Amino acid sequence: MLTNEMQMRAELLGKVLATGIEPLTALDHARKLWDFIDYGNNMISVTVTDDAADIFAECDIIGIRHGADGQWHRIAANRVVYDAEPAVFASHPIYSRIGPICVDDQHLVEIPAFYVRTERTGDEQTWLVSSRPAGGFILHPAFRNPDGSVAKAIRIGAYAAGQRDGDVAVGAGLKPWTSVSFDAAQERCEAIGPGWRMWSIYDLSAIQILAMIEMGGTDMQDLIGRGQVDGGGVVAGGDSRARWRGIHELWGNVWQMVDGLRIAADGTINVWSIDRPGSGEWVSTGVQYGPGGDHGYPVSLHSERGNGFDLSLLFLPSEVTSDQDDALIGDWVWGHWEGRETVAYCGGSWGLGVNAGVFALNLTHARSSTGTHIGFRPAFAI
Repeated sequence: MLTNEMQMRAELLGKVLATGIEPLTALDHARKLWDFIDYGNNMISVTVTDDAADIFAECDIIGIRHGADGQWHRIAANRVVYDAEPAVFASHPIYSRIGPICVDDQHLVEIPAFYVRTERTGDEQTWLVSSRPAGGFILHPAFRNPDGSVAKAIRIGAYAAGQRDGDVAVGAGLKPWTSVSFDAAQERCEAIGPGWRMWSIYDLSAIQILAMIEMGGTDMQDLIGRGQVDGGGVVAGGDSRARWRGIHELWGNVWQMVDGLRIAADGTINVWSIDRPGSGEWVSTGVQYGPGGDHGYPVSLHSERGNGFDLSLLFLPSEVTSDQDDALIGDWVWGHWEGRETVAYCGGSWGLGVNAGVFALNLTHARSSTGTHIGFRPAFAI
């Protein structure tokens, strides 16, 4: 056998083993992959059939499960629990392509498109991601353009929006732009240029899913850093440890408005269409927000799906508790203000202590609300 052929086979087997699959199963999958490789004239051509697509996809499926034991476990394509070393994420086709980029003098972080699958069986809940289509997976709606076409990536403000000469500026050392209404924040984001908008609940969801898989849980204060949550007022962008993959102040410092989610006056959850997010097409899910006006830590999450919506992606609590030890997620959620339409804020502000976090959510405010503790973050898709 030629040396390059041996090396190729070894590399295929290594990649399949890296997913956590048992050795004999991995060997079988590697053989199937090899069958699709045709050598000729020292050139390699790879033909992928429909059946082979799932085999290739399994090589990069990675996820996390909250088990019946109450613990978080990283899992591979075959749901085998494993301890992922940093090198797994450094070479993973999704995580390895997350990185900083500067556009129009705005500092952003680019996240490549990925596919997602959620599962719920009894007390177990699972989130899986793949860089390729695979059985049971859908394109995460953060990567769907308003016209329904597929975006190759999203670019998220690396910092909350600041201001320079009356315009939005995203960069280190700038204090967040606060005391603006929801509508005004939308307008300021759109004024940056074509395609710019306020970040959405789907952008946030994509970040939440990727972060909890990489970090192995949801308590980012413990897993990454406390952040600006213990008093002292608002600090400049980049001055806290609340950051993941170059996205700073994901929790603490100031609340951040997010588009694409609102609770109707009667308590019905309304979201952007997952087929045309950001197009102005809203979906009334017909689902009542579970906790109503109650505040607390999420015990269980909404997982309803329907025409144009999938709540299993959004980490919306269907039930809350005041006891953090009994919670699924240890970030506080503020309930809906009954009788009025409310918008969503995320992350928490500088005085919320352990209640702040990347899953913290505030559903009490009208779109006209303002405050020195409320900011926003721009984004766009490409």
